[in-house]
Amino acid sequence: MASIYKRKSKDGKTAWRAVIRIKGYPTVCNHFDRKQEADDWAKETERRIKLGQFNFEAHNQHHTYAELIDRLIADGALSHHRSLKNCQSQFDYWKGRLGAYALVHITPELISQERKLLIDSPLPDGRKRSASTINRYTATLSSTLSYAVKKLRWIIENPCKNLLKLKEDPGRDRILTDAEVACLLKACKQSKSSLLYPIVLFALTTGARRGEILSLEWRHVDLEKGIVFLKETKNGRPRSVALADPVIDQLKALYAARQSAKPLVFASKTAFGRIDIKKAWMQAVKRAGIEDYHFHDLRHQFATLAASTGASNLELATAMGHRTLAMLQRYTHLDAQTTKKFSNHISEKFFQGEIR
Repeated sequence: MASIYKRKSKDGKTAWRAVIRIKGYPTVCNHFDRKQEADDWAKETERRIKLGQFNFEAHNQHHTYAELIDRLIADGALSHHRSLKNCQSQFDYWKGRLGAYALVHITPELISQERKLLIDSPLPDGRKRSASTINRYTATLSSTLSYAVKKLRWIIENPCKNLLKLKEDPGRDRILTDAEVACLLKACKQSKSSLLYPIVLFALTTGARRGEILSLEWRHVDLEKGIVFLKETKNGRPRSVALADPVIDQLKALYAARQSAKPLVFASKTAFGRIDIKKAWMQAVKRAGIEDYHFHDLRHQFATLAASTGASNLELATAMGHRTLAMLQRYTHLDAQTTKKFSNHISEKFFQGEIR
């Protein structure tokens, strides 16, 4: 049975010590700042001991969450995380919040409390985090704890296992009218950034993601066949994409003026890294008189226009690089063929009769 003791430290702080004594098993104890936490831990631990699920050896080792993150880095586990740059702040957040905790003390109750804190605490600009953001934070935490379970055997069970996701808002569905698309393309042509127009044109006619476009290298472009090979994709699965004639014309002009030392198609003029088009894009959208429109919405625009030609779910999934259909792998040879007709349809829609 469990016993809860109230203790006071020399500095006057109150702590609660939970001690579990069950005949035939070693005594297990733990310390908490709140009595409720001690009660919750004692009940859950008693249950796991009686079911034979409690790891006494792991409990005695007391690996901390900070040790877990350091081990993930040392093992190179985080270096293979495709979204590491975007998730780094989340790893840092959890290390700051839970770094001092032993893994055996990170309970479902503690995680629920931490999630509530994420929900209630405002961002520096006063906004609240969205449900999707909260879910990404907890997913990041869960992935690290899963590593502790499956690879390191430091804990028996992932305490995030039964944590339900928050209900997220419906995805964006911002589609421009034909007139708005024309205004946007005109505004991009007027941009101080000479690369904005070809980048936007590329996105509109292929459905490629911004990261896929900005990381594209010349060695993956075949201007004669009008095909590019997207190696750096979100889901890790490379795919080929056919280009519409206006895009090919733009790329040929860029190729003629390229600097051989820079491998990127859309290379920065002052550096060897990827170009940042955020400011130029926002200015172009404002100049076009369009509200509430993001660069990623160009991908939705492509999907909508492609679907209007009668594209099937399989064709759309192939064209956009979605791995949502089990049979998709059998049709990888359709990549270029299927995207070509979509690209040409969209190109003709906005460039018919125009001299490029």
